[in-house]
Amino acid sequence: MPDLAIHEDVPALGQRYEQHNHGPGQSIQGVKVDVHNNWNDEYVRELAVPDADFAVCTDARYVPPRDIGRLREAERRLARYGVVVLTAPPGSGRRTTALRLLATTVLEPSVPPLHLLDLEPEWSEVRVGQLPKVSGHGYLLDLTELPTNEPSDRMGSRLRDYGSDGLRKGWRLVVLASPQSWRGRWAETAVDFTVSLPSPDARILAERELTLRGAGDRAAWLDDEAFADIWAANPPAQEACRLVGIVARMPHTYGQYPDRKLLADAADEFQGWHAHIDDLLNRKPQEQGQPSLLANRATVWAGALLHGGEPGSVLRAADALLGRLAVPRGAKDVLSDATSSRRLEAGRLTPKGGRVFHDEDKHGLPSAILNNLWREFPTQRALCSEWAVSVASDPDVPEEDARLVTRRLLELATFRHDGAILESLATGLDGARKQLATEALTEAALDPHIGVYVRQRLYAWSRKASSPRTLGLVIAVCGGELGRKEPGLALTRLRWATVHTLLGCVDAVRAFRALIVAHPDAVREATKTWFDKSALDQILPVFFAIASSDEGAALLLDGVKDEAGRDQFVRAWQQLLLNEDSRETVDRQLTRWGRLADEGRLPHGKLVDLLADVYEPDVLRSGLNRFYDESPGFLESFWGHVLGEAIQRRRRRRDGAQVYG
Repeated sequence: MPDLAIHEDVPALGQRYEQHNHGPGQSIQGVKVDVHNNWNDEYVRELAVPDADFAVCTDARYVPPRDIGRLREAERRLARYGVVVLTAPPGSGRRTTALRLLATTVLEPSVPPLHLLDLEPEWSEVRVGQLPKVSGHGYLLDLTELPTNEPSDRMGSRLRDYGSDGLRKGWRLVVLASPQSWRGRWAETAVDFTVSLPSPDARILAERELTLRGAGDRAAWLDDEAFADIWAANPPAQEACRLVGIVARMPHTYGQYPDRKLLADAADEFQGWHAHIDDLLNRKPQEQGQPSLLANRATVWAGALLHGGEPGSVLRAADALLGRLAVPRGAKDVLSDATSSRRLEAGRLTPKGGRVFHDEDKHGLPSAILNNLWREFPTQRALCSEWAVSVASDPDVPEEDARLVTRRLLELATFRHDGAILESLATGLDGARKQLATEALTEAALDPHIGVYVRQRLYAWSRKASSPRTLGLVIAVCGGELGRKEPGLALTRLRWATVHTLLGCVDAVRAFRALIVAHPDAVREATKTWFDKSALDQILPVFFAIASSDEGAALLLDGVKDEAGRDQFVRAWQQLLLNEDSRETVDRQLTRWGRLADEGRLPHGKLVDLLADVYEPDVLRSGLNRFYDESPGFLESFWGHVLGEAIQRRRRRRDGAQVYG
């Protein structure tokens, strides 16, 4: 997941950018970057770096790591090897430093600054050979999320070779990696150009960001004792910027020093309202009729999950958690327990307008409560995820409240960089509520900040034999708004998800149909390339999914314009027909094609010509018997023409072989 800095100029969801070349203190207009998808099995996208990301690495804004020697070492290794790996946790400011390294790299005095691009891999294993090599370009590759397959032991040496080529030919590469995952034999071979990177000084960064936001008069507030523990801990860059946002939102004091409580509240919000949450979770019943400690905790957590939801939904969610913990919740147990109003009061949930809220004066409290739950009870995260998703999937919970849950879980997953939560959403929401997961993941996949992380999860799910529900979610996302806005991203994921589903999967058929309607040229180009570059058995499920809609049938027939296309089309249908397990499904689809041809909705003559080749071999021609009838008009029907032409071609082929012999 990319580093999340807080900017006033955060781009709109899905916004495209024009690339700019930024040296230190300068900006040179560049050309617009078009993303070309070559439709290979795996490839690397080249994306323009957002202007907001460039802004934080300019002279006026950039704050170097605490240990400036680490930055200088990274500069030396990039200059020496043409590539450098920066190991640091997400949110540490490593992306900003990486862009700074590339932006300040000088190839020669007379050469313009490097043209910077983000690289977004679409691969199941790191393939250094697929990285672009263009003179004058600087590339940033984030390998925090390593692919589904372990990197090759030779990855380090291949990166070294890539960097050596770049030194001679004029490109540079910075790789971002996590210290937790960048270990193993591949990391050992890259040790010469690997640098461990600390965060910048949080206090300096916060003061500079406040000044650049036009709130420099608040910089002195940062010296208050309320923030002393924060500066002593020196939080990472992303957190320092989050604190800046909190301070910037504080009420204006018109030149007066703020009330100490305001500053204490700002520090408490930054630290996750720790004291307040600790008090909420550890309130023991003081009198009869109060909920137990565990029951109260369940209400507090349910209130955070459904902040702004109906009281009944909150109480139902709390009971669901107690039920999972084997706390009896039969009618007798509920009626002898605390009343609903006392339960909500004990959890400090305030009713307003028919809904209930945690303390709204404490900004971000619901998210902080859930983060606290995941952090303080690490061994119970799977249970908590399953519980939360079960609330969203409960048909007795109103859809609006269920949507609150999915958004809260998505927020938690991206904040914590937790793929397990996303997996729970993918597998736990089905039926009528499946759409909620689709909407949440679609929005996240298109988000300019967290989109890369979510897209990588979708790709990883599509490449492996995930659960049917997870694959179904990937297909639904790809066939929706993601497919309309980013057909290249959608098609690569849809292709692999379809391979792992049943032949003729209805959801896959619908998704391909939606993409064909929105982007026929993209689907046509992708299909052609997949046929050219992939084994036939890997393409058959995709071919059949496309063939199973009227629009897809027309697109496939339109693509048969040369001998190669004809051969691919014929072989695909022959392979499908030879598989006894799916023969009935394939026969039904060909029957539909024949009906469409009879109705004039598919080209009659062209389809007869192609299917005659499909059925010409003896082993397949017998399959035409199911269409045969003894009526006088059969020979003039579509399948009569196919049968007659197939017999004639077989006879001509046999006669030709005899003459040749």
